[in-house]
Amino acid sequence: MNLKSKYFDSIRISKTGGNEVEAQVTCDWPECSEVGSYPAPAAEGSTDKRYFCLEHIRTYNQSFNFFEGMTEADIAAFQRSARTGHRPTWTMGANRNTPGQSGNWQWQDPLDLVSEVSDGKARAPVKRASSGQIRALEVLELDEHATAEEVKTRYKARIKKFHPDANSG
Repeated sequence: MNLKSKYFDSIRISKTGGNEVEAQVTCDWPECSEVGSYPAPAAEGSTDKRYFCLEHIRTYNQSFNFFEGMTEADIAAFQRSARTGHRPTWTMGANRNTPGQSGNWQWQDPLDLVSEVSDGKARAPVKRASSGQIRALEVLELDEHATAEEVKTRYKARIKKFHPDANSG
């Protein structure tokens, strides 16, 4: 790699020395002359900062109350909003398909052809017989819509016909 490129020399970034100035600030606590290397907000909503030493920043943080001056309703609203990271949310099930609407169609349906497909009602899934069950029903000479009583009656008849103890051997 060529470090003497005329294209990339103009975008080189050097480190800034801003932290050295902040480290020399004295503690903002009354009658304290130690170095204030820990920033804290000066007031709620303000961008100004106050700087404290380690001992006084601990005291400041313990006495800081974010909810000071808020009503109970404001505190409850903040806590509800904090559950989702203060991002907008929608309730589950809101704006779902209602009768007369069929899905989230992205086109106009002036002849109401699409709404005829779905009436908005949920239907129970149709249980289909497995291939093994279908073969067993074929042996009993029944269709797949046979009731349990029909299967039981047909099975007993076949047992009587083919069992060695029932037909003398």
